[in-house]
Amino acid sequence: MAKTSIRSTITVIALLAAAMGLNTAHAQERKNPVLARLGNGETITEKDLNQYLGRRIDLKAASRNATGLTMVLQEMALARALALEGQSMGVSRVKDTGDARFDDIYAHAVYTRISPTCEAPKDEAAARAFYDKNPKAFTIPVSIRLSRIILPAGSKVEDEPAGSWLMNQVQAIGTGRQKFDDAAAKAQKVYHLETQGDLGWVALNEDNVILRALGDANQGDMVGPLKDGEYVYLFQINAKRPSQLVPWKDAAPTAAKRAVSYCHEQTRADVQERMFKKYGVQLDEKAVSGLFETR
Repeated sequence: MAKTSIRSTITVIALLAAAMGLNTAHAQERKNPVLARLGNGETITEKDLNQYLGRRIDLKAASRNATGLTMVLQEMALARALALEGQSMGVSRVKDTGDARFDDIYAHAVYTRISPTCEAPKDEAAARAFYDKNPKAFTIPVSIRLSRIILPAGSKVEDEPAGSWLMNQVQAIGTGRQKFDDAAAKAQKVYHLETQGDLGWVALNEDNVILRALGDANQGDMVGPLKDGEYVYLFQINAKRPSQLVPWKDAAPTAAKRAVSYCHEQTRADVQERMFKKYGVQLDEKAVSGLFETR
């Protein structure tokens, strides 16, 4: 009986240890969530992201909302995929940058090797041929005359939480008791680091979740409150222009320059698609959004 009791005790202890280990792993994952995965088992975590942003100061502003943070993660994942590609090609590193996994300099060297050269059209006839063949490069997307109110999600206006206050403004503006500009002026007193009110004409960018959502709105509509990352927004569509092709006579002076920039845009998109597919890159958008909820 004693032996059975000892075995049972050992079994229970082993199960408890396994459970504790599992809980610890889950706790660590919650503290350092995985934001992206590669096919080889590698992960990109919040810790990796913070270290990357520590040296890429130019990207910190973009990381304040989920849309921008997703773009930063794409940059990191592409740098990692290009590093793996470079290793398979035998591309040597020029110098040690201190971060072998997300080495932007090495990634750029590999990117240059696997990308075609973007050359400007030789003359006006070649530029016109490019214009005719690539109308998308000279097409202005749908644009809107936009007014905006932006507030930190945790802020208060007139002793109300930002989201609730914005909802009340929607009702007040909708019933004619207040103008959008008046609400923007109140928001300006609380948060003045970014423009409140009229933003002028804004092209609807398909890469931006919020701007993409505004594409379905009509002139005169209000959209929001919308929360994205650390901020909550309210928009008003003051006017709307349809997508249109720039006439050749207007595009001609900058057609050659546009041909080069369009080539770079398409090349980067193509390389990212190929590298992500080859190395099984998958971004976890839910985990990215979760970062702002925990903050």
